[in-house]
Amino acid sequence: MATIAELAEHIALSERRIYELQAKGVISKAKPGAIDLAEARLSYIRHLRENASGRVPTGDLDPSQELARKNRALAIQTEMRNDLAIGKIVLADVAIASQVLLCRKLKNKFQGLPSRAAPRGVHMKTTAELQGLLAQEVDLILTELGDGDGLVSLDEVKAEIGTDDLA
Repeated sequence: MATIAELAEHIALSERRIYELQAKGVISKAKPGAIDLAEARLSYIRHLRENASGRVPTGDLDPSQELARKNRALAIQTEMRNDLAIGKIVLADVAIASQVLLCRKLKNKFQGLPSRAAPRGVHMKTTAELQGLLAQEVDLILTELGDGDGLVSLDEVKAEIGTDDLA
């Protein structure tokens, strides 16, 4: 059994800090001179481990830490909104919808390839001629998609997502 002063010396804290820890319930309160050193030490070690692992109960958070955490979250949110406004980043829904629409356009173009090539391919006499025709048609499809006309428009993305507000 020990006093507050002996406990403070034992775990290298001030007496004031011991009183604070008792008020928080970290170290159990006892009658003067009746503090169990081993129990108090273990309670303090558990408290330190919880703090180090980030498992601090909400009531034990320091108001300045909470304010700093809140300010950091607001700064990140503001930065992301600014990046979104200038086009530096896009919403995941917009990116996914754009890719889905682009893949759908590619699929439709390539599914139409036989119909486009068949009338001219019927008259070809060799495999090499037919391969050349198909290569030209594939190049034409890729050129159409690459020149900007075949790309996905913002209106198409809005319709795919079902919203007018992309920001």
